[in-house]
Amino acid sequence: MTHWHKLDSSPVSPARPRRVGVMVSVAALALLAAACGEDADNGEATAEEDAIPVTWIEAAEEEVREVRNTVGSIEAKSRPLLAAEVGGVIDTIHVDEGAQVDRGELLAEIDREDYIDDRDAAAGDVARLTAMVGVQERNVARNRELYEDDHISEDELDNAEAELEAREEELASALAQLRRAERDLERTRIRAVVSGAVDERHISAGDYVNAGDAVFQLINLDRLKVRLPVSESLAPRVDSGTELILSSRSGLRPDLKTTVSDLRPGIRDATRSLQLIAEVDNPGGWRPGASAEAEVVLDVRDGIVVPNQSVVRRPAGEVAYVLSEDEGRVEERTVEVGTRFGDRAEIRDGLEPGERLVLDGAGFLTDGAAVDAAPHEGDDTDTE
Repeated sequence: MTHWHKLDSSPVSPARPRRVGVMVSVAALALLAAACGEDADNGEATAEEDAIPVTWIEAAEEEVREVRNTVGSIEAKSRPLLAAEVGGVIDTIHVDEGAQVDRGELLAEIDREDYIDDRDAAAGDVARLTAMVGVQERNVARNRELYEDDHISEDELDNAEAELEAREEELASALAQLRRAERDLERTRIRAVVSGAVDERHISAGDYVNAGDAVFQLINLDRLKVRLPVSESLAPRVDSGTELILSSRSGLRPDLKTTVSDLRPGIRDATRSLQLIAEVDNPGGWRPGASAEAEVVLDVRDGIVVPNQSVVRRPAGEVAYVLSEDEGRVEERTVEVGTRFGDRAEIRDGLEPGERLVLDGAGFLTDGAAVDAAPHEGDDTDTE
């Protein structure tokens, strides 16, 4: 006999399976949270234990020279342009461009014949008038004797003396003409007015020159003038006596240490710059027209100087990291940076001499960070 079992066709209630699923999910989340919490705790512990390796240097005071760099031009202090003092034909030229000459050395000659004639004529007038003055002096002496003996009147004596005065004045004028003629004759010889070199020659043999025409440009290289432009903003900080370090752009040594000799009174319109002038002896090889580099020393003072690498820029400003006493952590210090020169910077505020600040690794630090610090070794960042 076959038995038939009645199947329960009533729908299964969904409440129970959902409750089991929720319990499983909650358990899983709890386990995951526990695991994450454990990992986070382990990470914090690791972060607290890890120390960033860094090197440190000691903040030290040294001389700080605040300078501004500029480029100027070299000129000859003495560069006279010689002109003919009398007119005439150039007869002889004794030197050419580039020749070294001494003061008073003969450079060229103008034809002298007319000037010799003028000199001789003036000398003849002097001789004639000298003789006439001598005759008149004797006449006056004789008339004085006659006047004392009452042989001539006082008017006749006065006339003789007046004639003598006229002759003496004529003689004085003739002597002046003779001196002028002798000077003009000497001026036909064109001579160097300074020792130096012939920079330019403007004449050739056979040229006719008038008085005032340029004939030679001389240049003295022993004493030089250097003109240096600086920003007008520096005008209150420079004056005669400001220290300068000059160097030739052609690489010639040595550098020259000097001071500002003078300042041009005005500001140049085109560049808005103030021009400093320094006069120096030529150290050898410096030439007018060349360029010169200069350091204008604005101030010399003592200050803390550190490598730029130890100063880090943060949103709050520039900071340095100073080691704690046990050298295990760092303190972030806001610092005021003054003058920068090369790879170093002056610290005006925020550090004290003797404090140890981080060099290598400073860019990876924050305030209170744990560090593994060692002294910096090497001369590349020495602050001495």
